[in-house]
Amino acid sequence: MMVYRLDLQARAQAWADMDVPEMRRRATEAARDMDVESLWSLTEAHLLLNGLSGAKVSRHTIRAYRKGLETFLEYARMVGLQLLRPRPNHGVAYARWLEAKGYNTSTVRVRLAASRKLFAALRWAGATDATPFADVRPAPDPVPRTEKRKPYSDVEVEELVRASDLEEKVILLLGAHAGLRVSEIAGLQRLDVHLDGEQPYLMVTGKRQKRQGVPLSRTLAKALYAWLNATPNLQGRVLSSGSVDYVQNRVKAVCERTGIPYSRRQVHGLRHSAGTRIYSDTADLLAVRDHLRHADITSSEIYVEYSRKMKTSPVKAW
Repeated sequence: MMVYRLDLQARAQAWADMDVPEMRRRATEAARDMDVESLWSLTEAHLLLNGLSGAKVSRHTIRAYRKGLETFLEYARMVGLQLLRPRPNHGVAYARWLEAKGYNTSTVRVRLAASRKLFAALRWAGATDATPFADVRPAPDPVPRTEKRKPYSDVEVEELVRASDLEEKVILLLGAHAGLRVSEIAGLQRLDVHLDGEQPYLMVTGKRQKRQGVPLSRTLAKALYAWLNATPNLQGRVLSSGSVDYVQNRVKAVCERTGIPYSRRQVHGLRHSAGTRIYSDTADLLAVRDHLRHADITSSEIYVEYSRKMKTSPVKAW
């Protein structure tokens, strides 16, 4: 991770060290030629030097913005969009194109954010003053948020855990008990696991690189202890791979073995399981907020709805 940070800093520093005419020339040529690597280098530098997270920008954000830039350039080539002189409606037309391709609302939102960042970088370099995405928003999502990334029920979590090997068990419980996001599961380091003491806990690096402690259930603490002792050869990581895809594939494989639906829930549904169970057990939104590390309690309110939906219907016995 430290090497990655240093490489990222070095690439951004290369742009920061350019004089203004050279920076404008390089950015203008990259935009004219739609040079993916040069445009990404510029965007990445702007993200590091001027973004809200600064040097602590996460790998997840960088991956998402890189993918967004590549998708936008695909569209730009297809419609003949000139990056230095886009037409006024190209931004909203791109949003509708993404929606027509079947991307969900959250993905469209991330793709648009990446495109905004590209043009912010081009303006920063003095290559253009265009702002084609300034007021562009995705169409409202017709699917209620409680129907997306639904939680796995307690019974489903237990069945998944029973059908898992030791590493899969750790992955499942990091989501369903500790409430970690998929990127947090993938990036968890051994030095962040504290199993000694009366209350075992993890130090988790969350959104905006915020570090917070997360208490462990007895089941998860036991699984982590067994897994860490069985794999002393891993290079600082908790899991065999630090890839988000690896975590997703392992959870998907267990779902396929058990016949439990993975679609529309994925790994994030395990985090929703944790929040729903806490609210069902405590009826305390502050407990949900604290365990899931929400910055705002309004993010925790969805677990009230999930908890209600998972209860037996009052008319079932009529």
